[in-house]
Amino acid sequence: MINRLIQRFTTFQFVGFSVLLLISIFIGIYTGYYVLAGIVPFLLFIYITLAEFELIYFLLMAMIPLSVEVTLPGGFGTDLPTEPIMVGLMLVFFSFVMSNPKQFNKNFFQHPLVLFLAAHIFWMCFCVIYSVKLEVSVKYMLAKFWYVTTFCFMSGLVVTSLKKFRTVFWGITITLFFTVIWTLIRHAQHGFSFASVNTMMAPFFRNHVNYAAILAMMLPFIWCAIHWYNRGTFKRRFLYLAGVVFIVGVALSYTRGAWLACFACLGCYMLIRYKLLTWLLAAGFVGVFVLIGYLVHKNNYLNYAPNYQNTIMHENFEDHLKATTEMEDISSEERVYRWVAAFHMFVKSPWVGYGPGNFYNFYKSHTVNSFRTYVSDNPERSTVHNYFLLMLTEQGIFGLAFFFALTFAIFFYGQHIYHQTKNKDEQRWVMAILLCMVAIYIQTFLSDLLEVDKIGSFYFMNIALLINQDLRNRGLLHTADKPGNIINK
Repeated sequence: MINRLIQRFTTFQFVGFSVLLLISIFIGIYTGYYVLAGIVPFLLFIYITLAEFELIYFLLMAMIPLSVEVTLPGGFGTDLPTEPIMVGLMLVFFSFVMSNPKQFNKNFFQHPLVLFLAAHIFWMCFCVIYSVKLEVSVKYMLAKFWYVTTFCFMSGLVVTSLKKFRTVFWGITITLFFTVIWTLIRHAQHGFSFASVNTMMAPFFRNHVNYAAILAMMLPFIWCAIHWYNRGTFKRRFLYLAGVVFIVGVALSYTRGAWLACFACLGCYMLIRYKLLTWLLAAGFVGVFVLIGYLVHKNNYLNYAPNYQNTIMHENFEDHLKATTEMEDISSEERVYRWVAAFHMFVKSPWVGYGPGNFYNFYKSHTVNSFRTYVSDNPERSTVHNYFLLMLTEQGIFGLAFFFALTFAIFFYGQHIYHQTKNKDEQRWVMAILLCMVAIYIQTFLSDLLEVDKIGSFYFMNIALLINQDLRNRGLLHTADKPGNIINK
């Protein structure tokens, strides 16, 4: 890629860029408007994006662990530098497909997983029309568009083989390794205390939940990548080290959802091998509906209201675990407080919900005071802490149904693709993809993570990787199916 890029530059172009760069730097220093010094590098970045967008895609994936949340005027926020790059790559993707339609495998868009994803996105757009707060839902919809386009469709275009995925893997692993070391060093200065854990991963992660989530999701890929290299090689030794560091990071994050996700991956490994995962998934869905029916019947859920005085924040992790078992843990009970509000919101608007992105704006008027905790003021403006309930409140019963259908399809087709894959390296890769999705879904029951770039990126990329592997198994994807560029020659 880099060699192709270098070959595009003539001597005249190189000298011209160099002169313009020096002039822009001089003008920026002379005038005090230092932003002017970045004009030429920005134009160069645009040129590279158009000439060799694979390189920018790989750069984006490597930047995911390093992205920083920034609050913008008007209450909106963004992730820098990743979100602007997503938007740019989305525009590049559409430009490329329109100018090179034959280079995108049409079988990708005809795959059932894309159709299930399209149904999920279509219903989201339909719900935007009926949104109670339209501007919030429109922003949510646009963000969803560039997430899906960049991480699913662009991944489908770029990551067409295990070899291409290795580039993605190493970019993410190296930068994530840095953030874990950064966090552990800072946390060590506080004695790895539970009370201080939530701020140790700043500025790269909002909290310990997001931090632990990406580590749990990466562990299956670490396991997969170890098999790529011979024993005694530097890369294999580094991957062993990275695996240990990531496990230590998960352990010291004190995040119960991530711990549960890691153990669930171990169990699901055997379920996938013996073709039992989809049966367990179906049984789990039935179990959830039975539980909801019991709690709703005669308002049985009111019997599980916490004791407001005893439900407090514990600074000692042992006390935190004890409080969890006694249903007096503040973070767990705050989730229940919002889940109850979510159900009441659903009852009031069951068909189209309140509109994508609108849970926070309306949930407090639907809460039940007997479930209130000391942190119910919610200064972080976080949402329901369960992605399925989020779909239910913001997109109604059909929104939840479409997301259920997508979820079931991912694991149904994923398990089928795993058993249809004959190459051992590729089969192990499919297993890692599925276990990563297991880790994501386990944590979506306790948090709203799919809208976070560090987790949503994996989710949509994994869908694309499963589709491409399925196409490869059926002889519909070839090594020649690789992207070109927008700037031709």
